[in-house]
Amino acid sequence: MPDKNRNFAPSFNYLTYLMQKYLVILLSMAVLFIGGCSPALKLTKNQQAKQAFDAGKLEKSLQLYEEIIAEEEATGTLSEENHYEEAAKAAEALGDMTKAESYYKLAIYYNTASPDTYQKLAVYYRQQDNISKESGMLEPLEKSFPESKAAKAERARLYQIYIETAQWQKAVDLWPPTPEAVQDETLLNTYFEANQKLDNAAVLDDISDQLLKLNPENKAANEWKAISLYNKGENRYQNELQDYENNKTRKQYKIMLDGLDTATEDFKKSLRIFEKLYREQANKTYALYMANIYARFGDKAKAQHYQKLSQ
Repeated sequence: MPDKNRNFAPSFNYLTYLMQKYLVILLSMAVLFIGGCSPALKLTKNQQAKQAFDAGKLEKSLQLYEEIIAEEEATGTLSEENHYEEAAKAAEALGDMTKAESYYKLAIYYNTASPDTYQKLAVYYRQQDNISKESGMLEPLEKSFPESKAAKAERARLYQIYIETAQWQKAVDLWPPTPEAVQDETLLNTYFEANQKLDNAAVLDDISDQLLKLNPENKAANEWKAISLYNKGENRYQNELQDYENNKTRKQYKIMLDGLDTATEDFKKSLRIFEKLYREQANKTYALYMANIYARFGDKAKAQHYQKLSQ
């Protein structure tokens, strides 16, 4: 007969085994919990920083962002979240532009900067009247984010810098800085000047025509038009004489006369412009061109008159 009072309690060794097993399970869960919570904790801190910023708790927001940055720098990692830029915004909102500049520059260094970062620094340097640093922000903004709102807003300023610093080719390459620039006489004048500096004669006729449509009294365009017509007439005049000198036939003589008539028409157009310009300003250069034109017309008296005025 079985003993009803027999003790069925687990042995001491079996209890020890169970405790060790549960301990291993608990430790494993703890490791998984800690490992799984690290990103969540960081994300939470990031969310807290954003919430603090939105709530106007700028010092708290900056503190949290700086903690996140310190953690990332300590571990040699860089989050996809732009913590440098966010920290910069918080510092800027607190009025600490020195710290903000530092964080904005770090965002650029780590290639996480948005177009707004370049624009903010460009405006900051513009306020400091540091054109070198300003262009150092606007050029990469234009190169890396040409279609961004920031780049489009700053393009006219970058163009202006190129003109002010005599970087003529860069100015020409950036034209037009705005869609409206082609209808802006002042801007179009600078584009005309840049092409003159580069000796881009092929486009100057078209630009001068555009300027004269905007303003028939535009001095630079009228000067170019007068000189261009004079050169056209003089070249035709010289070529016709040379062709006849090389082939003195009746046919060539007739060709020369027709060509000289064409050259004369260009001289007349040029003269009208130079006379108008000279009435506005007694410029010696204008007088010299007029003297040469009257000489081609065979009017010695006027040619000598303007020759004296050109001296």
